[in-house]
Amino acid sequence: MPLVEIYVSEQRSGAERKQLADAVHRALVETIGIPVDDRFQIVRALAREDYIADANYFDLARSDDFLVVRVTLRRGRSPDKKQALYRAIADGAARAVGMHREDVLVVLHENDAIDWSFGGGVAQYAPAD
Repeated sequence: MPLVEIYVSEQRSGAERKQLADAVHRALVETIGIPVDDRFQIVRALAREDYIADANYFDLARSDDFLVVRVTLRRGRSPDKKQALYRAIADGAARAVGMHREDVLVVLHENDAIDWSFGGGVAQYAPAD
């Protein structure tokens, strides 16, 4: 179960934000095997002055219309799967709303089974004592 945080410009409409969220989820399903119904996302629309990115870091031409995707998920995906995920998210954002691939920043945060509680105060993924 990934928890996905999507940070996008407040200039993006509600419909565009939904399209970006759909594109990110589709990338997770298609590249690292997340179940279709395993969708937990937070979309945050920010004023331009509330998020800052260097316009040329790693020699990329980054615009003011950049997207940040933070994915928290359980440990265990190979580097190849992670690379495929990054590509799929960037490609999906480009298809969904015409975003430039260079404007898509993705960060993965990995943790263990005990680090998740889906409710009820229980770590559902953790082995029973």
